Amino acid sequence: MTETIVIGAGLIGASSAYALARRGEAVTVLDQESGPGKGASEANGGMLTPSMADPWNAPGVWRDLLRYCGRDDAPLLLRTKALPSLAVWGLAFLKAANVRQYDRATALNVRLGLFSLKVMAQWRRSMNFSYDGAQSGTAKIYRDGEGLRAGLQKAEKMKAFGVPFESLSPQAFIERQPALAPIRDRLAGAIYFPGDESGDAFKFVGGLLDAAGALGASFKWNARVKSLVVEEKKVCGVVLDSGEVLAAERVVIAAGASAPRLAAQAGARIAVKPVKGYSITLSAKDIAQEGRLRFPIVDDDLHAAATPLGDRLRVAGTAEFTGFDERLDEARIENLLDIVRALLPEQAQAYESGELHRWAGFRPMHACGAPWIGAAPVKGVYLNSGHGHLGWTLAAGSGEALAQEMMREKDAFDLSEYKG
Repeated sequence: MTETIVIGAGLIGASSAYALARRGEAVTVLDQESGPGKGASEANGGMLTPSMADPWNAPGVWRDLLRYCGRDDAPLLLRTKALPSLAVWGLAFLKAANVRQYDRATALNVRLGLFSLKVMAQWRRSMNFSYDGAQSGTAKIYRDGEGLRAGLQKAEKMKAFGVPFESLSPQAFIERQPALAPIRDRLAGAIYFPGDESGDAFKFVGGLLDAAGALGASFKWNARVKSLVVEEKKVCGVVLDSGEVLAAERVVIAAGASAPRLAAQAGARIAVKPVKGYSITLSAKDIAQEGRLRFPIVDDDLHAAATPLGDRLRVAGTAEFTGFDERLDEARIENLLDIVRALLPEQAQAYESGELHRWAGFRPMHACGAPWIGAAPVKGVYLNSGHGHLGWTLAAGSGEALAQEMMREKDAFDLSEYKG
């Protein structure tokens, strides 16, 4: 019998499976897609950023939702057709948009994010695969003094949680990031976060599951889980849509935005909904080295990020509350191309003449702003979901912390507050 079934083969599921396999557990990973990393992990922003651990439902977020309503260029967009499915969740999201809960969720995310980077450093020492990873930090750029002052206030709060930063003048920033020299005169300053990392999440997931396979883990693709098998309040396995029953002593639900359906069968009603994000990936092969980004940039005014991934550039942004609508909105893609033109005006034409990969995925967003990780009421079921825009940032730490709890290890990372 498989000791543990992990449902989901994205960043969170792969990290959970690898952490368990490292401990000698017999693990089977199930995913409804044809291979690993096909959901929110496929083409995300590419950054691991404890510096951006604050949740999206900041106090006053309702003003932004109203201000941006109906605008295709909005960084935060609520589609009216999604309102019925978001009614209950939306009220919880707005209820949590107060200073006390916002600060609490930020602190939880930073704590787990910093732990996750430590775990990543440990895992890298035993990895023999490349994921275009870099430990070169990230920077936020600001185009006016007011925005820079607000950014510095937020950075000071993050510093109190353990996230270091440097405030840079436009000239000091350009010395570190010469590719942005053409827009130097439009910048008020930048904030550099040296502890942040970056990398291709899709490559990481594939490599990590290969490593788990080498440790004995097995995989089953095109396997959608219909239900849990529960007897006397203890899980015994799962039933697939095909009717096949797989026995297991434990089940980890790491199914992203689809997790609530199975979590409810385990007695846990988790407030997780999909929030659609977009990205474009462009080839940088024809861009001179001095014209490439050295580390990721977050443009606070444009609400988007640009991340170098080897010979590619990933540009990501926008949050769209639209349910599970998979359609690619070309207006949103064009917005991201506009960001390339605004950030890298001298290189934009070369980027646009090369390969372009368009993508949209569903971030599993918890209404309270922090993920739900730990044991469910039904014995043997564990949840690892609701990471929102911080999936890459929190993945390794979430998988490792959950494995520690499942194996009842001494000095395990305390997950008691990560339960919604």
